[in-house]
Amino acid sequence: MTTNPLAPVQRSTPSSEQGTYSIRCQGISKRYQLYDKPMHRLLDALRIGGPRSKDFWALKSAYLEIRKGMTVGLIGENGAGKSTLLKLIAGITVPDSGTVQVSGRLTSLIELGAGFHPEFSGRENIRLACSILGIGPEEIQRLTPLIIDFSELGDFIDRPVKTYSSGMYVRLGFAVATCVEPEILLVDEALSVGDEHFRGKCMRRLNEFAESGGTTVFVSHDLGAVRSMCQHVALLHEGEIVEQGSADRVADAYLKRVKARGDERLSMSNREMGEYPRWGSGEIQTEAVDVLNGSGKPAAVFAPGEDLTVRVHYRVRDHVKDPVFGLGFYRSDGTYINGSNHEWRTDPIHLENTQPGETGVVVLRVGDLPLLQGQYYLTSFLYDHSKPSPTAIDHREHVTVFQVVDPDPRQHGLFLMSTHWKVERQLADGETQILKSES
Repeated sequence: MTTNPLAPVQRSTPSSEQGTYSIRCQGISKRYQLYDKPMHRLLDALRIGGPRSKDFWALKSAYLEIRKGMTVGLIGENGAGKSTLLKLIAGITVPDSGTVQVSGRLTSLIELGAGFHPEFSGRENIRLACSILGIGPEEIQRLTPLIIDFSELGDFIDRPVKTYSSGMYVRLGFAVATCVEPEILLVDEALSVGDEHFRGKCMRRLNEFAESGGTTVFVSHDLGAVRSMCQHVALLHEGEIVEQGSADRVADAYLKRVKARGDERLSMSNREMGEYPRWGSGEIQTEAVDVLNGSGKPAAVFAPGEDLTVRVHYRVRDHVKDPVFGLGFYRSDGTYINGSNHEWRTDPIHLENTQPGETGVVVLRVGDLPLLQGQYYLTSFLYDHSKPSPTAIDHREHVTVFQVVDPDPRQHGLFLMSTHWKVERQLADGETQILKSES
């Protein structure tokens, strides 16, 4: 078992000379013990043989200082240690080494529904959460209508939270966390669960909180929000803070890492697609599905506006009168973006007389990829269109994954659109001014 050379140090209170900082993390590390089987944990607890655990360092000697009133973003790939760092700052867990110093009332929205009792109503959970934060009965009575109003839960506020959707959990959790007038606010990726309207409302509240002098630390994969909101950003990788500084500089460093590692990481993800549904009669079988860049080389990371080519290899096992290949593009959350095939076109391609033993490649080229930053996947369709209702020959869900990375994002949403802006101003002196901006 690996031993930590540093003696464990518990959470501490900052001294007066550290008053300019809301948070100071000095050399903090966090270790978890992993077991291959649950039984091994029990045997180790009973001291029967062993040890059978493996050490996993979720965080390694991290240093982070956050001045009062700053908005700080934590970015990095999944498993980099971002949530662990937030939990250490929140005091949910303690470091195995180093110190965490926090100055000011702190609230957090780290895990969906954390701290809520599932049998209690939303209103009862508001009182419970406020009491835990040390808020008195009169203050709770004053804050409760504000929290309910912000959450927009309506009649659901008096129903047990176990009946809530994930989005409703976020509404209640964020409303409680921000309406109790904290000095420090910690937010994990929970905001990505809510609907677009409520996410916008939350962002406005975060901006108001920052303008009032509050300190915010949030984990986000939305680099647009990170660039626009944060004065300071820390990039984590495999438990270490590998870069700190201005939002633009650190976000650019992250994108370079994603670009460098993306093809390798996503191609590995593509090799694990076998878990997704596949069905059909099987007369023709689709095999490898390749994604290529504008140079004709295999790729899994693209920029908006690049060329993308998909090659679907197939093998014929039995005759089909009218086979049609298609591809569906989906965002990682399952949003259907586009579906296309080679027959439903002004100049259709008809495949006739397919015979057993035939092999081939069906190619789709997308010029000027119009997608904005995010992760996407493809589903391949192969249907027999000679029948009254097209019948699946080989339908494969989630056959490959690719990512779009935009180093200089100027739009938000799903599609890259050609936009033209114009502002017409009637100035006080009577002059007319026209300002134009092309995309």
